[in-house]
Amino acid sequence: MLRRVSPATNHPDSLAGKRVLITGGSSGIGLACARELTGRGARVALLARGDEALAQAAASLEGAAVVVADVSDAGAMQRALGEAAQALGGLDAVVANAAASAYGPFVDMTPDDYERTIAIALFGMINTAHAALPHLEATSGRLVVVGSIAGRVPVPWLAAYTAAKHGVRGFVRTLQIELRALGSPASVALVAPGPVDTPFWRRARTTDGRTMPRLLGAYRAEDVAREVARAVGPSRTTERTVGGLMATWALLDAIAPNIALRVVGRAARIGWRNRESRPANDADSLTEPLGRARQRLGFRTRPSLLVKLRDLREAARSAAR
Repeated sequence: MLRRVSPATNHPDSLAGKRVLITGGSSGIGLACARELTGRGARVALLARGDEALAQAAASLEGAAVVVADVSDAGAMQRALGEAAQALGGLDAVVANAAASAYGPFVDMTPDDYERTIAIALFGMINTAHAALPHLEATSGRLVVVGSIAGRVPVPWLAAYTAAKHGVRGFVRTLQIELRALGSPASVALVAPGPVDTPFWRRARTTDGRTMPRLLGAYRAEDVAREVARAVGPSRTTERTVGGLMATWALLDAIAPNIALRVVGRAARIGWRNRESRPANDADSLTEPLGRARQRLGFRTRPSLLVKLRDLREAARSAAR
C-alpha cells in the first residue's frame, strides 16, 4: 500500500504533490533522484528489476511505491506504467534513468555484450517514453531522461554504451520537436551528467573479467538529482549538463574533433593499461538485478560548478518571491 509523504513546502522549489515514477530507482542516480524529489514533497514510485533492492530503497523513502519490470521489455513497461499511475493516482513526471553497459575494447565484445547494452540503455528509455506519454499527456506532465555526456562525445571502452547514449540524445531532441509540432501538453527534458560515483562502475560486464577503472573526480549523484528535480519542476530548459569540465569537453569535441580524438586516445591507452587486476563481479548489470539498494561506491568526487551556479540562482529567485 502506498503511504503518503508529507509535502516539503519549505523547500525553495517545492514539488509538493507531484507524482513521479523513476526507472532504475533502486540505486545510483535513480535512488538519489528519489531522495531529492521526496525531499521536495513529491510522491514517487520506483521501478527496477530486483525486488530486494527495491524494497530496501522504498524502506528508506517513507511512502514510495515500487514496481518490478525490465525496461527492455516493452510489454512489461506498458503494464508497469499503468501500475505506477494507479498507485499514485496519475503521473506528473517520469524519470527515465535505467542503464547498464559492457566495458572493454569493442573488438573483444560479444554480440550479447553490445546488444544487451543497447537494449537497456537505448531501447529501455524508448520503451519508457512510449509507455509514459499517454499518462503524461493526461496531466500535462514531463518526461525527464537521464542521458550522459557520452551522448555528445566519444568514450573509449564504452562503445556500445556511447552509441546508445548518442541515440538517447537524438531521440529526445526529435521527440521534443514532434510533441511541439503536435501541440501535445506533455514535454521532455534531458539531463546529461559526466561520470558519476554509482554502482554502475562495479557492475558493468567487462571483456577481460577485470573491474572497470577507479574513477578520479567523479561527480556526485546528488548533483544530478538536483538537476532532475529542476527539470521535473516548471523550468523550460530542455537540456542540462552536469559538470563544467564535461561541457568544456563537449565544446572542444564540437569545434576541434581531431584534437579531442588525439587527447582522449592517449588518455585511453594509459587508462586501459593501468586498470585494477581485481576480478569483476560475476553478477553484472546486463544479466542480474542489483541485490541491495546502494547510491554510491565511495569514489573521490567533485562538485559540479554548473549545478552550484544553478543552486545559487534558484536560491536568489526564491528570496525574491
